[in-house]
Amino acid sequence: MSTTLDMSAPTATTTRGKRVFPLNTLRAIAALSVVTFHAYQSSRSGPDAAWPWDGLAHRLMLGTELFVEMFFVLSGLVLWVPVARAVLSGEETRSGRAMLLRRTARLLPLYFTVVLVVWGLTNHSMPGHWQDLVLHLTFTHIYSDTYIFWTAGPAWSLAVEFHFYLLVALSFPVVRWALRKWPEARTTILLAPAALLLVIGLAYNALTINVLHIAAEDWSVWFSPASRAATFAVGMLLAVLSARGVALPTVPRRLAAAVGLSTLLALVVARPETTMLHWWPTLYAVALGVALSAIVLHEGEWAGWLSEPTMAWLGGLGYGIYLIHEPVLRVVTSWGLVPEPQTGPAFLATAVVVALPSIALAWISSRTVEVAGLRLATLIDRNGKKREYYPHLVADPA
Repeated sequence: MSTTLDMSAPTATTTRGKRVFPLNTLRAIAALSVVTFHAYQSSRSGPDAAWPWDGLAHRLMLGTELFVEMFFVLSGLVLWVPVARAVLSGEETRSGRAMLLRRTARLLPLYFTVVLVVWGLTNHSMPGHWQDLVLHLTFTHIYSDTYIFWTAGPAWSLAVEFHFYLLVALSFPVVRWALRKWPEARTTILLAPAALLLVIGLAYNALTINVLHIAAEDWSVWFSPASRAATFAVGMLLAVLSARGVALPTVPRRLAAAVGLSTLLALVVARPETTMLHWWPTLYAVALGVALSAIVLHEGEWAGWLSEPTMAWLGGLGYGIYLIHEPVLRVVTSWGLVPEPQTGPAFLATAVVVALPSIALAWISSRTVEVAGLRLATLIDRNGKKREYYPHLVADPA
């Protein structure tokens, strides 16, 4: 998911003639915001578990949940944009199997490592909570109200993303069939999966929120793949628009950024604190889509802050920081290295104590575990078959 950036100038970059969006700074902001929120959450104190802050500051801290939705939107974008580009240019699309293997080659090694290490350290006798381990290793813990946040709390979002990876991979044969049947309807064919996910997401939320009135503690309902289907669809829609060459002029682009960001702020301030209203993730996603269009639907130079070297570097480690920081928070808390839960800004010190080793471990992972996964991905070709490194030695069947 990392993006290659020219750190010397905030200009648009390309890979084989195709633009690469400067998204790493956004990933860095999102990952560090999630770290800060979990430090804030762990600092609740007193018999009533009072939050460190109240009023507007507290609402803004709770609003950092929107950055998780941003991860889903960005995933929909980067997963679908190569498909959209290939289809609209008449190129042969990579097989669904190859896409799935390459997409997960970097993600799964670290995910499995974190799950196995944390589970092993927290289960001191066998068989331990073996159900928790099995569910996490199969990405099905999101269907369990008991185990959804066990072992590694943020892992729920990785499980949801994996479901979408699988769904997109399964859509490839359908897309190819549709292109053969309706070759002139390329844009419509690309929009159809996004529209389907949008309908599923909206219908699911309407049913669970407005008809069934699901309890707030039914975590597997609120954090299911269906609950984030519309969010993922927003990213896919941006991908199609970008692949079609849609570019916003300067004034509309700035207006989109202003409207999107101001809407996000309004949603954060307006969101009820005590009610599980899961229209908010979808609303966040729509506002994020509007704001991100200022970046994705742009053909000129990027804003300088998007290519800030340190933040871009941190964004390249965003996945590791996001996945590793919660186990780190547990460790530094058990070792007494963070302030005691209390009201006030002391949680910011906790965030720093958690962020620093999380960044270091994410960097180590990027040079070891994740690299190993990427090397394994080179063993297959774009059709998902075993790569033939010596084609000149293969006998000609003729």
